[in-house]
Amino acid sequence: MFQRLLLVAVLAFAALLSIEAFSVRPVLPSTFSASTTSLFASRTNAKKQKIKRNRENMRKFASPGRRGTSRRKTLKRAQASKARQEENEFIAKCFITGPAPNDSSDDE
Repeated sequence: MFQRLLLVAVLAFAALLSIEAFSVRPVLPSTFSASTTSLFASRTNAKKQKIKRNRENMRKFASPGRRGTSRRKTLKRAQASKARQEENEFIAKCFITGPAPNDSSDDE
């Protein structure tokens, strides 16, 4: 009989401790900081500073050969230049002026 009573007392004590672990404890006003601002008030400023740092580092550590132009753009530009040059050569050949084939004025 005493063992059952001791067992019940131990279980009740364990239940009391587990309930205390999950209960909400009141927060005392002395635990708050003296600041009246919210804890998230400085988040926007931190984000702005991080964006600024990232931009500065991108400029600082960017490779010098690839500023503003991609490899694809460079290749397209080279192809367009080559096509333009071939077209100009063709047009130049079309408009070469010379004597007409049946023109006899040069023989006289």
